[in-house]
Amino acid sequence: MSDTPAAPPRRRRSWLLIVSLCLNIALIPVIGAVIVRAMHRDVQIGSGGILAPRSLQTAIPSERAAIQKVIDAHTAKIRELRRAAVQTRIASFNVLAAPDYTPEKFVASLDAVRQADTALETESIAMMADSLKTLTPEERAAIVEKVRKRNRSWLYRMFKPRFD
Repeated sequence: MSDTPAAPPRRRRSWLLIVSLCLNIALIPVIGAVIVRAMHRDVQIGSGGILAPRSLQTAIPSERAAIQKVIDAHTAKIRELRRAAVQTRIASFNVLAAPDYTPEKFVASLDAVRQADTALETESIAMMADSLKTLTPEERAAIVEKVRKRNRSWLYRMFKPRFD
C-alpha cells in the first residue's frame, strides 16, 4: 500500500456552507417581523384600509366623534355577521368531514359561506360609505389626495403606462 496523503477538503463546500449559514441568519429577523406584524394586526371594527372609518378618524381628527357614531351604529351587526361567517365555515368543514359527505351538500355549504361573507362585506362597505358621508367636500378631497400620493411610489411610477 502506498502512503499517499489524503486529498485536502474542497474549499467550495465550505464557502457554500458559510453562505447558507449567513442567509439563514438573515432570514431570522424577517420571520420575526412577520410574526410581530401578525400579532399586532388591527382587528377592530372599522379598521383595515385607507378608507376605513378608523383610518379616516386618524386622517381627519375633527370628524372623530361623527365617525365614531357611525362605527358604533354598525358594530353590533358586524359582530353578528362575523360570528355567522365563522359558524358557516365550521359547518362547511363539518359537512366535508361527515361520513355521509356528498359533493352537493358541500357545494351548498360553500354557498352558505359565500352568502355570509357577502353579508359581512356589504355591511362593512355600508359603514365605510356612512363614515365618508360625514366628511365635507374639502375633507373628502384631502383623503383622495392622500390616497393618490400613497399610490405614487417610485415603483408605481416605474410601471405606470405612459400615453404621452
